[in-house]
Amino acid sequence: MNWLISIFIIFNVHTLAQAADAFVDLYTNSVQPLFNSRCIACHSCLNSPCQLNLQSYEGFQRGANKVNIYNGNHIDAVSPTRLWIDAHTPQEWQSRGFFSVNTSKEPANNLFFQAVAIKASEKSAPTKTVFESQSCPATPTEIKVAMPYALPGLKVEELKILKKWIQEGAPGPNAEAQKTLSFVAPEIKKQIQSWEKFLNENDLRHKLVSRYLYEHLFLAHIYFPQEPQTFFRLVRSSSKCGKTIDEIATRRPNDNPGTESFQYCFKKFVGTVVSKTHMPYELSPAKKERFENLFFKTHWKVTRLPTYNYQEAENPFLAFADIPPKSRYQFLLDDAQYEVSTFIKGPVCNGSVAVNSIQEQFFMFFINPESEIMTRARGFQDQAQPLLILPGVWGSDVKLGDTPSFLTKLTEHREKFRSLRARWKKELFPKGYALADIWDGDGENPNAVLTILRHDDNAAVMTGAIGDLSKTIVMLDYALFERLVYNLVVNFDVFGNISHQLLTRDYMDMLRMEAEEIFLSFLPPEERLPTRDSWYKGFAAELKMKYMYPVLEKDLPTSVVYTSPKNSKKEFVEKVLFARMNEKVRGAMDFINWKNIDIPENVLTQTEKAQRETIPIDSELRKIAAVAAQDKTPFAQFFPDVALLQVKGKMGEQKVYSLIHNKEHQNISWILAESMRMSPEEDSLVIREGYWGSYPNMFFTVSEEQMSAFTSQVLKLKSAKDYAKLVRNFGVPRTQERFWSVYDEINAHFRKTAPTQFGYLDITRYEM
Repeated sequence: MNWLISIFIIFNVHTLAQAADAFVDLYTNSVQPLFNSRCIACHSCLNSPCQLNLQSYEGFQRGANKVNIYNGNHIDAVSPTRLWIDAHTPQEWQSRGFFSVNTSKEPANNLFFQAVAIKASEKSAPTKTVFESQSCPATPTEIKVAMPYALPGLKVEELKILKKWIQEGAPGPNAEAQKTLSFVAPEIKKQIQSWEKFLNENDLRHKLVSRYLYEHLFLAHIYFPQEPQTFFRLVRSSSKCGKTIDEIATRRPNDNPGTESFQYCFKKFVGTVVSKTHMPYELSPAKKERFENLFFKTHWKVTRLPTYNYQEAENPFLAFADIPPKSRYQFLLDDAQYEVSTFIKGPVCNGSVAVNSIQEQFFMFFINPESEIMTRARGFQDQAQPLLILPGVWGSDVKLGDTPSFLTKLTEHREKFRSLRARWKKELFPKGYALADIWDGDGENPNAVLTILRHDDNAAVMTGAIGDLSKTIVMLDYALFERLVYNLVVNFDVFGNISHQLLTRDYMDMLRMEAEEIFLSFLPPEERLPTRDSWYKGFAAELKMKYMYPVLEKDLPTSVVYTSPKNSKKEFVEKVLFARMNEKVRGAMDFINWKNIDIPENVLTQTEKAQRETIPIDSELRKIAAVAAQDKTPFAQFFPDVALLQVKGKMGEQKVYSLIHNKEHQNISWILAESMRMSPEEDSLVIREGYWGSYPNMFFTVSEEQMSAFTSQVLKLKSAKDYAKLVRNFGVPRTQERFWSVYDEINAHFRKTAPTQFGYLDITRYEM
């Protein structure tokens, strides 16, 4: 009897082991986590070397492509290659120029494995950053540099995982893992169904509003309050929303879907989230109620739905003319940080076209919806619509020969619109703008003041006034805000040709100057031109501004009362922050950076007064923040665009600060030769706790006890050699063995402290 029991036990143990093996998913449990921690730091989004994207198994299957999307000299537009959107099978991707990196079950002949395995025998270290190098081997014999590029190689146990996986045929997630990947909790499903019902209502008003919402949210990583780390994309589907969503892949969200019958659906995002494309956007019952109030509580009607012809679809002032402008504007304001972030992030990964048309750091404010001219005067709206054309009306393949005439047309229309707005403004605001004409976030929305911090061809958008008093300030009204969204996001095609990108960049230049002009109109008339001249130094820039962009409102007064007109910009910012906005809207005081912004004592809470004096790390960092890089303190000049400072406490706790190089320019009037128009003696560091750059260039790691030594050494920097010594003492060079452990710690801390905002950081720009 005992032997029968033994056989029964052995049989069942063997059966259970077989069942367990069925659930062992090498890819999901071991390979994708390895991709996340060691590969997608470079291989994610369109800027991946060789377009090899390892955010998901589909990306591995797709393989690589030698075409560099960011080559700005494309005479003709290229085919879109957006993962999860433009094709879905290896065969479809191969027809678009991709080749497999999984070339053999034999590791010695496998392109992917060999690129990683030969790291140990790599004889020379690369001298260019990933961003500068575009080596794309198609066979193992073509491999010139090993992976991870110019970084410590994988550990033996990590290589064993990849080797076993390759030998098994590099399988993807098994059936159970795929179910988990696509699983949506019942409560989230219920919310999605409610939103899909709202977006797919059949009456004309709902159809028009849904189209408007989709064109502004197609880049969002949408989440619901119950699961704020599970994300969805809003897509157009040729099939009904449900288990199978047939996403309609068009270059732009306002391109013709090719069918009259389609639905707006929520498609789960199944890839690993990376910071450079991550823009979370919450949908909740409260948000739906807000949309209902904004778009459907007022009386308006739709006479006909807009077409998808370029001339109409690419001009939101024509396409959505029936929706009250105030509703559209308030929608943008409610989530201004998200909307402005889309100018830089999204499928393009970085703002390669338009980012060099903005200053490195500036504050952004908004005209009050009650004061916005287009929302107040239907006559102005009707007259302005035909003047507000955008470069997108000419598509992605603009002929080189047509570019000058199109640019002339944009300029002429822009000047006519400026004159029209100036006439209406004089009529509606004969005494000029007042503080009440600035949006105050309705007393609770922190999107009312934003700070943009540029890092080379990327930027971070923050709520609040971060950093010291900015050189320039921009003020958006509805006409400007909507044109920025459509010029840089909805109409922009990163796969478009050089002329399309040139027109987009030039029009962005015009919009920036318009936004500066609105701000200038709040200053005393005699201070407007001198203030603008300080932003546009240099003979060529001065001529451009004098003859191509003359000041229109020289004499229109301002209703803002100044005690010191010569310091009107500073006084204006302080009035907005401390008189117009409350603490909920303006956000926390920036005690680290504010040195030219004076805080009235009566607005400080007791907690803020204590914080100003008692946070030792912040007090140390204040010594090096907002210090001009002049003769005695040139240290800011030697810092990279973004460095992350990891500060470890005695009990294992840590804080991470972003050290952002605020570079100053003589002017930002031209696309080329930016390096020849810099003012390095005006450079400074902006320091902010948290992760305010997707592309860190250096990690510094110190203990709390070392903070004083760190800031003291920074203050003494006088040369690049001194900076190199700082890196040796406190930095983490990319070739240092501990690099990956620090990278892991920083990503883990990012996830822990900001779980919804978290995305893996990109190191393609990390210093060599």
